[in-house]
Amino acid sequence: MNENMTAQNQICVSPARAPGGAGPRRVLLELDDGYLTPMYIFAPAGEASGPPVVYAHGIQSHPLWFFGSASALAAAGRAVYLVTRRGSGENTVHRGHCRSAAQLLDDVETACKFAMRDSASDRVCLLGVSWGGKLMLAYALNRPDAPISRLILVAPGIYSRHDVSGLAKMRIALALLTRPAAMFDIPLGRPELFTSNEQFQQYLRDDSLSLLRASARFLYASRTIDRMISRARPRSLAMPVLLMLAADDRIIFNRHTESLVGALAGSSCEVITLGGSHTLEFEANARPFFDSLVEMSAK
Repeated sequence: MNENMTAQNQICVSPARAPGGAGPRRVLLELDDGYLTPMYIFAPAGEASGPPVVYAHGIQSHPLWFFGSASALAAAGRAVYLVTRRGSGENTVHRGHCRSAAQLLDDVETACKFAMRDSASDRVCLLGVSWGGKLMLAYALNRPDAPISRLILVAPGIYSRHDVSGLAKMRIALALLTRPAAMFDIPLGRPELFTSNEQFQQYLRDDSLSLLRASARFLYASRTIDRMISRARPRSLAMPVLLMLAADDRIIFNRHTESLVGALAGSSCEVITLGGSHTLEFEANARPFFDSLVEMSAK
């Protein structure tokens, strides 16, 4: 099933200041278990200048947060596939839930295969922001034969400053045994954690698509992904890696993140730190972020 989103509609539903264009094409991506999830496809301006970009959003966010950066990449000649994680964003079925970490990695693989088939490419560039960066990193580590041209991590949620309480952890552990779909708060409910821009703080307060709660099974899957990453051997990443950090990040620990990603990527890792808060997309002037993303994705 395909649906088109006009530029006018894009402005209504997304905070992004996208650089013009006709807006993305919306399709429903069928995952391995039959689950249908929206994917926004940004066609390249002119002839494609590199492999398609598969773009993963964060734990609370959804694709509409990132139309600006996706549009900037498309304007520079990259096809962008901005996929909605199962149970998040517009999805209402099994909201905030997944079966396992392996299922989430399989979902990434399905998106990659779709993007390569749709763009007639034999490789793919992975781009993940916040929790989506953690997911993309785990995918790259656990699928070493995947045809990944480059891995771009934007403020990846590997070392979070925020966690559920000890009591909540006990309740989650119990729920895993008795009610794995039981829901728990995601500890990122304050808009100021994401941005200092008041306009976008208000957008976040009003955003009905944000995911504020997740199931015990999903939270366990997230911990499983943490373990996958922490147990990976140094220099496990064979592809070039770009790590982009926000200088004033209030959600992740930059120093720990840079150290780990650097160890996993070795000399193939390039690090850029930009001024701003966790969601660089929401800065009053997001152009430095867009320009850096375009420049580094082209290498």
